[in-house]
Amino acid sequence: MKKNCKTKTFCRLSVMCISLLCCILIFGITSVFTTSSAYGQKTTPRISVKLENVSVLEALREINRLSGNEVVYKKEEVEKETKKVSVTLNNVTVLSAVAACLTDTKLSCVMSDGKVVVVPEKEQKALVVTGVIKDKAGAPLPGATIVVKGSSVGTSTGVNGEYKIVLPSSAKTLIYSFIGYKSEEVEVNGRQKIDVILEDDVKKMDEVVVVAYGTQNKRDVVGAMSTVTAEEIKDIPSPSLANLLQGRVAGMSVINMTGAPGGGGTSVSIRGFNSLSVEAAQRFSNPLWVIDGVPMYSFTSPVSGLNTLAEIDPKDIESVQVLKDAASASIYGSRAANGVILVTTKKGRYNQKARVSVNVSQTLVFNPALPDLTGGNRERYHRMEALRNYQEAGFSDEQNRYLYVNSYRESYLRDIMYDYFWGKGNGAGVVLYQDSLNEFYNNSTNLFDYYFRTARVTDVNLQLSGGAERVTYNIGLGYYTEKGVLKGTGFNRLKLLSNVTIKPMEKMNANLRFYLARTDRSRSSEEMNTLSFNTGTDLEQIPKELLKTSTLYPGKGSAAFDEATKRFRGTKEKNDSYRLRASFDANYEFFHGLTFKTSIALDYSQQNLNVFLPSNLNDYNESFSQGQIERNMMLLNENLLTYKRSFAEKHNVDFLVGLSTQSDEANVLGGYGYKAPSDLIHYVPWYGNVYDVTADRTLKDYISKREKSTMVGVFGRFNYNYMQKYLLSFSIRRDGSSKFGEDVRWATFPAYAVGYAFSEESFMDWSRDVLDYAKIRVSYGKSGKQFSAPYIALGLLEPSAPFLGNPTVTPEWTEGLFNPSLTWEETDQYDFGVDMDLFNYRLNIVLDYYYRYTDKLLYNITLPGNYSGYTKQWQNAYAISNEGIELQIKWDIMRKDSFKWDLTFNIARNWNRLEKSYNGVDFQTYGDAGYFDSNVSIIGKPLNGLYVYKDKGYYNSDDEVPFIFENGQKIYLHGNGYRQFYRAGDRIMVDVDGNGAVYTSWPLQEDRVYAGSPLPKASGGIISTLNWKGFDVNMLFTYVISRHILNAGKGASVGTSLGLTMDDLTIPVFADLDKVTFWQKPGDKTDFPMNRLESGLGNFSTILSSNVENVNYLKLKTLTIGYTFPKEWMSRIGMESARVFVSGENLFTITNYSGPDPESVDVVTGVDNFGNYPLSTRITLGLTLNF
Repeated sequence: MKKNCKTKTFCRLSVMCISLLCCILIFGITSVFTTSSAYGQKTTPRISVKLENVSVLEALREINRLSGNEVVYKKEEVEKETKKVSVTLNNVTVLSAVAACLTDTKLSCVMSDGKVVVVPEKEQKALVVTGVIKDKAGAPLPGATIVVKGSSVGTSTGVNGEYKIVLPSSAKTLIYSFIGYKSEEVEVNGRQKIDVILEDDVKKMDEVVVVAYGTQNKRDVVGAMSTVTAEEIKDIPSPSLANLLQGRVAGMSVINMTGAPGGGGTSVSIRGFNSLSVEAAQRFSNPLWVIDGVPMYSFTSPVSGLNTLAEIDPKDIESVQVLKDAASASIYGSRAANGVILVTTKKGRYNQKARVSVNVSQTLVFNPALPDLTGGNRERYHRMEALRNYQEAGFSDEQNRYLYVNSYRESYLRDIMYDYFWGKGNGAGVVLYQDSLNEFYNNSTNLFDYYFRTARVTDVNLQLSGGAERVTYNIGLGYYTEKGVLKGTGFNRLKLLSNVTIKPMEKMNANLRFYLARTDRSRSSEEMNTLSFNTGTDLEQIPKELLKTSTLYPGKGSAAFDEATKRFRGTKEKNDSYRLRASFDANYEFFHGLTFKTSIALDYSQQNLNVFLPSNLNDYNESFSQGQIERNMMLLNENLLTYKRSFAEKHNVDFLVGLSTQSDEANVLGGYGYKAPSDLIHYVPWYGNVYDVTADRTLKDYISKREKSTMVGVFGRFNYNYMQKYLLSFSIRRDGSSKFGEDVRWATFPAYAVGYAFSEESFMDWSRDVLDYAKIRVSYGKSGKQFSAPYIALGLLEPSAPFLGNPTVTPEWTEGLFNPSLTWEETDQYDFGVDMDLFNYRLNIVLDYYYRYTDKLLYNITLPGNYSGYTKQWQNAYAISNEGIELQIKWDIMRKDSFKWDLTFNIARNWNRLEKSYNGVDFQTYGDAGYFDSNVSIIGKPLNGLYVYKDKGYYNSDDEVPFIFENGQKIYLHGNGYRQFYRAGDRIMVDVDGNGAVYTSWPLQEDRVYAGSPLPKASGGIISTLNWKGFDVNMLFTYVISRHILNAGKGASVGTSLGLTMDDLTIPVFADLDKVTFWQKPGDKTDFPMNRLESGLGNFSTILSSNVENVNYLKLKTLTIGYTFPKEWMSRIGMESARVFVSGENLFTITNYSGPDPESVDVVTGVDNFGNYPLSTRITLGLTLNF
């Protein structure tokens, strides 16, 4: 109860802060329209003042208070005046009021850039200087600043880079500056016109970067963070921002496991894998995404399979900051365990003329990475050989052991199988393979050719930006449409963005951000089913008939082909979604350095699904229709008080305290039904029967669900540095969440960091010619993670069958047992880093070592005994560690006006380990995200290790096969039964437990061993950017070192196995049989054992150590070539610039992997069944125009 009171108190404080904001805003907006024109041009303010017998200094202070700091003066000059001022003034200008107060003094006043400047009377004759500031390319620089050296007198340039400043006659030097350019000091020497050209500043350490809840000078940063700018990811059409970050940040692994347009399957992990993947919503170690200061929903929709990141247009992004260590991310507390990605969208600039930017591109998508396929008679002969080589064993009393039969006669007499087609003398048939003279079974059909196509992507983006003295704006409109290479798949997005900043008064500004997106996507996989309401998955699969249909069946144009593909063609699915992100914030500076900011934000996501199957796909000749709506909404209020100040130009202080309240709500509605009036009607009305009594089946059903959770956080941060040489940072956050038990709802997350810029010491003077800047960083911090389910700590109930006509509920026996101790997952992290710039900032090196320990990981534990009806309970059960080294090197190889070339290399080596379990025992993961039957997590090793049988080549003779004596009988090593034991030509399977058998059927699979981790040991990227005159070339290579993959698709299809139906036997062969070999005789060194029907020995099992490959690959991820037309040409036709470009994606891969594409393999399981939606090559032609 005490905790609830605290929560209510925080909520009341939030309401009070919002009320204060509204009052300030109303006053501020009124000020805007009373002091500015539509374009922000200031009118002359007027004041009324009454002063009696006060000093000149006191008089100027009072006028400043009334006018909002319109008067600039030097205190030491004004204090010299002893005259007492007594005046009464009504509705006069500030200049007139100041002049009246300075009567009979040695001071005077002049106007400069809208300010009243008090100067000595001898300097009253002011000098007016005008000019234009441009860059080296001749482009004007709006918003550049001009300051009189040694004074506070200054101004800024307008939209055309022009400026005007009134100077005292004693002014000697002007300082010109602009972000990203070198400052320039110019002697006035009585000149009235001074034009200045500023040069690019290669010294990047003084730039301002976005950090959690603010900005910071890059020199002052003591956390581990990396930046990706819009310039680096331009010209690459992609529905998801995550894809564009691949290979660009050391320590951040981005793996695209699927090419499904708009779908999930992109794993983003920062500094290692940190999840047990027991929750479908948190299957990967996804970081927290924060856009313009507001956390966003980032998940794959269980309804439509949409990756919500695809709703955000990458064209709107200005920069991306990746916060990797606890010092930089812990202030986000319970959401920062997996790192934080800060996304800043584009904004306008003050005093910037209106600018229109148009980007249009067209992309061809082709050459999907598909498996090898052997078809036609080659498939037939391969399968028939395996069937003929089949034999069974029977017990021989004479030899006291099991023996294989050796003839048809023996088979008949002993009633034991010999040659599958002979059987036991009664014969068996596989018509598809035997009837080779029948046209119907004499084909070589490649279904992939029918299901896949060359697709197109169209991306159109329009942006308008600009600003006046008190208003900036950026408005974006975009349309993206992609047809998938798999027919029937695609993704469309229409979005509108608006970022407006308003400065109603000198001490206040406000931001209004609005983002609306409407998307729809199509799918063509078996996930569109009739058995479940949830149909979306992270890894979208291709239609299963591609992997199950023999190539011998007829192709397109036949009745059989139409029958095989009727589900693919007949299923109609419509997915659409709506995303609204809106935020408003306002800040007010009470006095120099002290600012209060309050904000409110909304993130709303709605996913709609409708699936229709015509009546010819149903055994009862009834159509089927299913609909679902999923809505997620987040409301956030944050209030910040910051103080930033420098003292004596040496001591720099930055202080922040904040309060955050967040509410999350999820709603799901769904229903399905059979038997619409017609296949032309794609919905089912509710009237009519809801249950078929005769067939005992449900005809209509409906579900609804609503979940809600709240979180409150209090946080603070203190930064201090001395002359940007000795740096200190401390932050702390305390979060409370409704998801946890009453006694453990609150947790505290501190972080500490120190930095030392040793290059600034005098004892480093000897290195000045080489070392420009160097800093070491050390940090420690704690962060956390919540689980997504809001009620599992509180206990769960579910609807049950009615009793006497009354509704009932029962406990949820598998995960509903309440746990009042269930609490946060906590991550402790240490970081040691070095930043260095050398050779006039040509070479930048960043090296980091980190160690992360995550404890209290959530897992649904199987309960011992049977003392209650509950079988499992959610507990904090496991611990994981990640340890690693990151290195990033940036090298400006050439730095000339006409030719620039820079190269970036990054690599990260990570050691992932399961540190402990609740019972000290290894385990196989089972949860909402699935059961990983081919994986095992072993204490001391990386997560989700491949769990396979160990094989060591092939037996060359029967004498090599081990045996045991059982009940006096000689029993050779066997499989699932005694009728199949190992002999010459079979795999040498290691009997790990020594019981004389290798059972390959679940659940008796005790002989499996750990065979490597699907997580890569190291990964990184190589980026090259070259500019020559108007041409630019950008290349991005990504690479992965030592990732273990189980190539299950190849081995399973090459082997011939009996199943429940004949279709399980007649599957395609996903290998080039002309390039693989099979054991024939002793001494053969081959790819596979003898080609025999698989029947319990595991010769062609998927889970074999020989199928596990230690994979490395290097991929040319993107290549972009562009040309920017000369500005002189463009200015003649009224344009600012124009650029044409061509880019390619997934152009080639160098790898030792024998499967289609190693990147498309699930990073959690490492199992490649060839079922994931393949990645494809993309070629884009585009045009960018700026007006």
